[in-house]
Amino acid sequence: MRTLFIFFLLISLIFVCSCSRTKEKVKPNASATFDTNNKGYREAVPISKLKFDIQVNPDSIKITDYALLKTSFGEIKIALYGNYAPMTVKNFIGLARSGYYNGTLIHRIAKNFLIQMGDGTTRFPSKKNEWGKGGKSIYGGYFPDEINPNHLVYKIGYIYGTVAMANSGPNKNLSQFFICLDEAQYLEKKYTIFGKVIEGMDVVEKISEQEIIPYKFDSLDGTPKKPIKLLKVEIIRKIK
Repeated sequence: MRTLFIFFLLISLIFVCSCSRTKEKVKPNASATFDTNNKGYREAVPISKLKFDIQVNPDSIKITDYALLKTSFGEIKIALYGNYAPMTVKNFIGLARSGYYNGTLIHRIAKNFLIQMGDGTTRFPSKKNEWGKGGKSIYGGYFPDEINPNHLVYKIGYIYGTVAMANSGPNKNLSQFFICLDEAQYLEKKYTIFGKVIEGMDVVEKISEQEIIPYKFDSLDGTPKKPIKLLKVEIIRKIK
């Protein structure tokens, strides 16, 4: 009788433990870093192919300008948030108008995460080992992050289509920037958001699907095997 009692007790304990495990919420590993020195990494995040559909409301996030990125894969139109990130947008516009971005490469593709561009050294195949390390600003050097936890842009975060600065550390912004894909939603909020793609995410997706030469730290993150050019960036003032 005692043996039978112990047997049923063990069965009950196994059942309770199994139930408690099924109720646990598995938190995805949101660890993700990237920088202009290509020393970042991205760990796999188990999420579905979810497209966020948060529309830009001109009354809450004012669009000050538009930029048209002409790439060898098609055009990408970006709304710029000059009121939220004035230094960043001024820098982006200044570099675009000076022709700095013309003829550079989209030098990084992180699958389902982001595409990155804006490094002037990518014009030169002989400097391939330096791709991702270069950049410049209209300020003559690094300029600070523009991150405000109270702003709606910060609260929305790195949703699908967000445009933000890439850097090599806090307050080390130059010219490189990235466009977010799905998994970027888990990024730490330490990269200045200065715009959002409003047309051409199909072009971004097409670029992100190209074959890459992986970096040693992540097989899904690397340099495109075939060059993808940022032919020109045109700035269009908002029509008031």
